[in-house]
Amino acid sequence: MGKSIASRFENVDIEKSVLLGVVINDDELVLEMDFCLAPAHPDYEQPGEGDECCFHPGMLKFAGISKLSLERPEGGAGGRKRFAISDFHIEGTRFAMASEWGDIHLQARSIRVLTE
Repeated sequence: MGKSIASRFENVDIEKSVLLGVVINDDELVLEMDFCLAPAHPDYEQPGEGDECCFHPGMLKFAGISKLSLERPEGGAGGRKRFAISDFHIEGTRFAMASEWGDIHLQARSIRVLTE
């Protein structure tokens, strides 16, 4: 049996993490992330000077998407490369996130958390 959705996010503080990019491919969406890891995470390292978190690259991968809504702010992201996350929710197969990049709402068959 696979891991529950909640357990996949253990020791990852999504709201302190940073969105780096969004890739859409057929029925799959990948969010490229810089995850903020808690000390109990296996990939945790001491934060760099001036960092409040141990930032570690990774991604959120959604497959089998049946519903997808992307809402981008007017004027776009203005060339930014890192986008703060202000709100994050997963309930069953539904996912919603608000960030400086924009708002993402979707329903997917699978949700995976991957660290590099």
